[in-house]
Amino acid sequence: MAALHGQQNTFFISSSVEQEMSKHMYHSLPQEACGVVLGEAAAGGIRISRFQPIRNVAPNPLHHFSLDEEEWIRCIFNEPQLIGIFHSHPQTSPVPSNQDLMALPAYAGLIKVYLIGTPALTSTSEPQMHLNGYEIQYKVADPSKANQQKRYDLQPAQLRMT
Repeated sequence: MAALHGQQNTFFISSSVEQEMSKHMYHSLPQEACGVVLGEAAAGGIRISRFQPIRNVAPNPLHHFSLDEEEWIRCIFNEPQLIGIFHSHPQTSPVPSNQDLMALPAYAGLIKVYLIGTPALTSTSEPQMHLNGYEIQYKVADPSKANQQKRYDLQPAQLRMT
């Protein structure tokens, strides 16, 4: 994923993948939906080419998400193009919550893309959503200190529908 280091990244997402995520989000309401996105690093960013829904097994799925462990592990080992996670915020804006940031280390070492969607009110019959993308970055508080706990951060990324 060399295209991800040292530059402002753009996530290119096909409209059909965005529609799949939106439908999954609406079918999961009022609970948070979740899944993984597949794709590849490309010149100028990342191309997201597929979405795989994963069951939300959080104890409180109305306000949190937790990927079904069996499905998540299967994706890790069977999907060579695993690049990110998608989840929804049914009641709030598509920005990372404190809970999202606390759970980030469980996923961050394996992926670079973090997508959050929220329902959008429109007059069309097709489900729509507001979608924000974030790049997962590893942060080192003090490079001179050994054995630091890994710290990850989410940086906003540009989303372009294709």
